[in-house]
Amino acid sequence: MKRLQLEDLSKQLGYSKTLISMVLNGKGNQYGISKKTQATVLDAVAQLDYAPNRFARALRTGKSFFVGLIVADIANPFYSKIAKNIETVLLTKGYNLMVCSTDENVEKEMKLVDMMINQQGVDGLIIASSCNNAEFYQSPRFAKTPIVFIDRVIPLHKANYVVIDNFGGSAEVVNKLIDEGARNIACLSITPSYISTIEDRLNGYKEALQKNNIPLDKNLILNINFENIYRDVLNGLLDLAAKKVKVDAIYSLNNHLATAALKAIKENKELKQLFDKTKHACFDDVDLFDLIDKPVLSVSQPIEMIGQNASSLILDVIDGKLTNHSNIVLPTNLIER
Repeated sequence: MKRLQLEDLSKQLGYSKTLISMVLNGKGNQYGISKKTQATVLDAVAQLDYAPNRFARALRTGKSFFVGLIVADIANPFYSKIAKNIETVLLTKGYNLMVCSTDENVEKEMKLVDMMINQQGVDGLIIASSCNNAEFYQSPRFAKTPIVFIDRVIPLHKANYVVIDNFGGSAEVVNKLIDEGARNIACLSITPSYISTIEDRLNGYKEALQKNNIPLDKNLILNINFENIYRDVLNGLLDLAAKKVKVDAIYSLNNHLATAALKAIKENKELKQLFDKTKHACFDDVDLFDLIDKPVLSVSQPIEMIGQNASSLILDVIDGKLTNHSNIVLPTNLIER
């Protein structure tokens, strides 16, 4: 069947396309259109199953009413929950969300940004970037593109950000481990290590050790490859065991690392024997931690607040309501089990 267009509605109802558009966009009262006329239009729309054409709407308003979200890994519960919160807010404002993953690949991120802007014509972008410098986003072609960065900060780049206090949250959880008697705290980090979240969390770990007069043992810092998390965590812990490095706590800088460590210790007899009573902490809180017997001390990030702030901020940028860049830093919360 031929899709019903705004012009068809105009002919059938005898009203102008402008009037019908005002009613459909909820502006009938604002422009003095009678309640009776509004009801007639809405009843006809319901009966005729009219759906406004996206491209016609874009031509009429100058907007596509689509926002792009680019994250490192949408399979990560942290990002999927943020995406859900962003989508919920945007839908109430008449916007749709398009989501893509970069897999921590900078070249892929650049291609996705270009695709979102040039092919999909999004009105704005929300990005958890894997870039380690500001050069790409400082290009003149992005000067008029509304962008809000979440989770991560790009060095030396003045932009709109919604992030959390990674340094403070990390220092707090390590201090808690130390208060509970831990002195030899292994730290599971991940590539790319230049990402601001990882760098800040690692620095928070080091700061807590220093403040408690505990020497930094570089043997206790394991750098895990993003593409082979479980394998590298397993091999890293086995290496600590082989070297007989004393470990009384394992601190993972994200939930993937913590999950891999818990799995490796459970499935490997040697690791289970050595690390069965080891304390665990994680910078991230996931539902899994409530379902396992081993208590995991975790840093909870305000996911709902991240989503709400990012959504509100990108809409303000799209509508030209901001005159200066806005940098929002949200607090974390320590979850004890």
